[in-house]
Amino acid sequence: MSEQKTILGKAGASALVAYTIVVNNSGVLDTAADDEVVALGVVQNAPAASGEALVAIEGFTLVNFGGVVQPYGEITTNATGLAIAAANPSLAIGYYCPEPVDGAVSATASGDRARVCLYSYKGNIVPS
Repeated sequence: MSEQKTILGKAGASALVAYTIVVNNSGVLDTAADDEVVALGVVQNAPAASGEALVAIEGFTLVNFGGVVQPYGEITTNATGLAIAAANPSLAIGYYCPEPVDGAVSATASGDRARVCLYSYKGNIVPS
C-alpha cells in the first residue's frame, strides 16, 4: 500500500488548501468539516473555486496537522480539514507515519506538515 493512488476532481464553491483533507460533496470536492464525514483523501494542490484538484486517496502523502498525533497513531479530520488523532477507530482514514531523525520519531504538533499513509478503504469508494 505504499504507492500513492490519486484521482482528479473539481473543487466546489470555495478554493481548497493544499495538503488538507477533502470530501466528495455532490460531485465536487470540499474541505472536510468534521470527523463524522467520510473523507475522500488529501488534496495535493491548491485549486481555486471550481478548479481541478488532485487528490491522494491511498498510500503515502503529506498532510497538514491540526494537533498532536503520536507516531503510527490513526488520523481523522477536524473542522478545517487538518489531520488530528482519531478518537474513534471507525473514523480513521489513515495513520501518521513519521520519518525518523537520527533514529528517533516524534509526535506531530498543530501546524506541522508530515507524512501519513491513507487507508485504501475508507467506506466511500470500494463496496464491502
